[in-house]
Amino acid sequence: MEIGASVDKIGEKLYRLDARGYMCPYPQIFTLKAIERIEDGAVLEVLIDNPLSCENVPAIARKNGHEVLSVEKIGEGEYKISIRKRRA
Repeated sequence: MEIGASVDKIGEKLYRLDARGYMCPYPQIFTLKAIERIEDGAVLEVLIDNPLSCENVPAIARKNGHEVLSVEKIGEGEYKISIRKRRA
């Protein structure tokens, strides 16, 4: 899935988008493009290292009708945001 950052299927209905190293607005753009390409009900884990994206990625996901399951700090300055895709 070529969208500008790597996206991998890591389980049944579970995907990971690695947007580390990108500044806003790229993590938000990559997240929306990835969500468009996964099946309804699937979960997308977004890895980021930009603190502003911790607010912006969940906000854009919610604005587009998706469910933000969690925002977790996973390392020094790194975060994982889990989003469940809802039907468009």
